[in-house]
Amino acid sequence: MAYLGKARKEDLRLLAEELNLNVGDNMKISDLSKLITTHPDYDEEFSKNQLTVIIEDRKLREQQEIENRKLREQQEIENRKLREQQEMALKQQEFEKENQRLDREFQLEKLRLENERLKGLTSTPEAKPKDAPFFRKTKLPVESNTGTSRGFKPKCFICENVGHLARECPKNTRKTPPRNARSNTITAKGTELESTKEVVTARVSIPVSVPINTRNGIDDLQFVDIKCGQTSIKAVIDTGAQISVLREDLIGKDCGEGEGTIQIISAFGEKEIAALKLFNLKIDDGKHGSVPIMCAVSKKRHVD
Repeated sequence: MAYLGKARKEDLRLLAEELNLNVGDNMKISDLSKLITTHPDYDEEFSKNQLTVIIEDRKLREQQEIENRKLREQQEIENRKLREQQEMALKQQEFEKENQRLDREFQLEKLRLENERLKGLTSTPEAKPKDAPFFRKTKLPVESNTGTSRGFKPKCFICENVGHLARECPKNTRKTPPRNARSNTITAKGTELESTKEVVTARVSIPVSVPINTRNGIDDLQFVDIKCGQTSIKAVIDTGAQISVLREDLIGKDCGEGEGTIQIISAFGEKEIAALKLFNLKIDDGKHGSVPIMCAVSKKRHVD
């Protein structure tokens, strides 16, 4: 009967029920053991085998319960990870949408400011100075046959005094190019040419990294490799030019943005009405990024 002492109370209760014994609700282990062993039909070998089956069934149920609990816990962990990933993905989408919205607003504001700048460049001479503070409306002097101007007094744009040019101004700290340097003159106009000789002029400063060398009164041309989109262009650095000029056959008709026009005058006095467009240009050295630059688009095969 020692085998009964190793069993649990619920095991003995099940054994007593299998033997058709009357089991009380408050019976203890000793009471159940006595009830089983004192029964007239008690068979120790049979009771021992029955108890072994009952104990193995219980252990199997307990093992299954443990495994089921582990599976539930693992499933809960997986579900929690999935919810966290979904929440993270949702936050990432919201973050990207916000970035896209801010980028669109930035691009629209940039385009608006650029359109205002284009309107200032292509404005008519009747525009008031307060509408375009960086531009000055002047009258072109009438040139004589000798190339000089009658009644024209030079005015310095550095000190605003009349009687000398900027290169002769004592306040000018920048090194000026030689007198024999070539330069192009531009005249910004509206869609129709004016007969009053009134134009809108702009002062543009272009830094030159290498000084101009002069030999026998002739300047050496300075070149730089630039890119317009995927097109590589070799450009000439002209410190006297008031605006950058691109050949139309190099950049294509659909390249660039803008609807204005501009009159450009070459160093030899040749005039042309050219389209005024904004291009994204960059130095072709693999280091610099693109910069929006307003350029005149010439239809001529050669630009002086």
